[in-house]
Amino acid sequence: MFYLFCSLCGNKLKERDDCNLVCTVCEFVNYRNPRPTVTVLVSNKNRLLLTKRLNNPFKAWWDLPGGFIDRGEHPETAAIRELKEETGLDIKLNGTFGIYTGTYPSDTDSFHVITIVYRAECDSDALQANDDVIASQWFEKKEIPSEIAFDSNQSIMKDFLNVWN
Repeated sequence: MFYLFCSLCGNKLKERDDCNLVCTVCEFVNYRNPRPTVTVLVSNKNRLLLTKRLNNPFKAWWDLPGGFIDRGEHPETAAIRELKEETGLDIKLNGTFGIYTGTYPSDTDSFHVITIVYRAECDSDALQANDDVIASQWFEKKEIPSEIAFDSNQSIMKDFLNVWN
């Protein structure tokens, strides 16, 4: 457990049976709920876009583009923003693929995520590697690398590869 003290009164926290943390004095509950994320399956000429991670966790592993939803941000807006930040692409979403759960590993306090997965088509071959990405690349189905970051993305890829024509 990474969090030891209450953010309201500074007294000790204890973990409850539901894995949430409660203050031993003021009874404030630090809910350890999943954090919302977005991922986009971007296609171009029967190829899928993957990005290579700059940082840990999973430094230098291939990843599906996406990221955390900012406070007050609509998930669709977050998906479009993340794609632009990481790859320079302006995309238009064309539906959802699914909702997945997973874990964001950490040396200090791993946490759960809920990922909304969108689909998008892109006409541009031009890719950038910006923000927390060291490479962006289009892959044909038979070229998809095996080292895909995050358990949620591994589940997404498994399902996507089963329906990809």
